[in-house]
Amino acid sequence: MKLLVAIVRKDYASDVRHALTSGGFRVTQISTTGGFWRVGNATFLIGVRPERVDEALRIIDASAGPEVDTSAAPASHPPSRATIFVVGTDEVAQF
Repeated sequence: MKLLVAIVRKDYASDVRHALTSGGFRVTQISTTGGFWRVGNATFLIGVRPERVDEALRIIDASAGPEVDTSAAPASHPPSRATIFVVGTDEVAQF
């Protein structure tokens, strides 16, 4: 099992959540704020079988909003539509 931790802009959180659940993924959404830009985000926790990781990444990419204009951003902190961590898990328990 893999754990995807996907941080997306709050403006597109409902689109991402809907696309993932429509694709058969279970998601937990947490409201978060942080980073250089200090803007509101949504962080999704998604348990994914290894063979479905690429599918989940494609869904997030397609639903996380339009491409971001990086021309006005400092090179050290370019804005992004989504930041996703793919974490391996040794064990998953559901009760």
